[in-house]
Amino acid sequence: MEYVCKIGTASGHVTNRTEEAASEAELRSRLAAQGYYVFSAQPREVLKGRLSGLGRAKIRPDDFLIFNQQFLTLSKSGLPLQKSLELLAQQTQSEALGAAVQAVRDKVRAGALLSEAFDAVGQFPKVYCASLRAGERSGSLDRTLAQYLVYQKTTRTFRKKFLSAMIYPAFLTVFLSSLITFVITFIVPKFAMLYQDLGVQLPLLTQTVISFSLGIRRFAAVILAALVVGVIGLRAAWRSPRMRLSFDRLKYRLPLAGKLLLKFSVAEFSRTLATLLQGGIPLVPALETAKESVSSPLLARAIDGVRKEVTGGGSLSVSLRKSGFFPAIALDMVEVGETTGALAGMLESLAEFFEEDVNIDLAALVALVDPLMIAAIAVVVGFILTAFYLPLFSLAAQVH
Repeated sequence: MEYVCKIGTASGHVTNRTEEAASEAELRSRLAAQGYYVFSAQPREVLKGRLSGLGRAKIRPDDFLIFNQQFLTLSKSGLPLQKSLELLAQQTQSEALGAAVQAVRDKVRAGALLSEAFDAVGQFPKVYCASLRAGERSGSLDRTLAQYLVYQKTTRTFRKKFLSAMIYPAFLTVFLSSLITFVITFIVPKFAMLYQDLGVQLPLLTQTVISFSLGIRRFAAVILAALVVGVIGLRAAWRSPRMRLSFDRLKYRLPLAGKLLLKFSVAEFSRTLATLLQGGIPLVPALETAKESVSSPLLARAIDGVRKEVTGGGSLSVSLRKSGFFPAIALDMVEVGETTGALAGMLESLAEFFEEDVNIDLAALVALVDPLMIAAIAVVVGFILTAFYLPLFSLAAQVH
């Protein structure tokens, strides 16, 4: 059977190649004996199956967290691996997770290693598969699972805090947009009809608002169609790597949110790399896995450049500095970690530092956004009231 392999050499060079073998386990042991680090080895049929199954349901992070907690408990209890996987597949409430764990169990039963089985299914994070592989090699799978659980809980809590902090500003933005749309669509035309019936001479401000509102109503279909086309165009452009990189550069340059998003990305990378290094994975393969795990395309490209520099013999801190992506304090902390031989611990401290910094900045940003949005709503309402009560004042003066 033909397998598509992703392997790394002792010097840190990563490449893809096609190999023939009777089984995946035999292929992995052969490549390991030749001195290669095997990232993945997947049959061509599996790769074809992944392409045909792109529309299948995704595994929810909360379901996966519960699965890992239960998996660690069963593993510590000494229950056989296949039996543990079978119980977990039956117990989970998620159909997607249950089907994926069943597939893992079948591959383990066929002779694959646990990490190989999870990787071959293709629905689990790369960091998880790499951590399991390191745990199998070191003979400490329980410790590796426990470390990944800590990583999973920390990143999940951090992301939830980040998203929940953005809910209120997003709600105010939607409310302000809805208010403006309602006023322009329904209120302004009624005032326009009233003043037309009364024959009142309208001030310039009122005329401008009425003309704008009527223009919006007249071309509403065109505007709506343009918005739909724009959304479809953006979704199509989002598939282009160049467009995603451009958007990433733009978001990091935003006045208030740019630095916040940069700290979030650095914390994500530091936490991921620390977890991989603590699991016993060498630096170059850990950087390769971290590159595939981060959410920012710009950061992924920077990590790839760092990996190439480290493969060529450069230190991590110097390579990170050359990338131009990371803040100075992060570079200094990584350099200290390398010098003292405690890189994994320093990366974890770096992640904690930036996570706390993001939480503080988020609280400050939300505290700033609230009064700004309320002030914007007050300005809009005051502007509309002024524009439509001015003619009433002039009408009252004419009556007197």
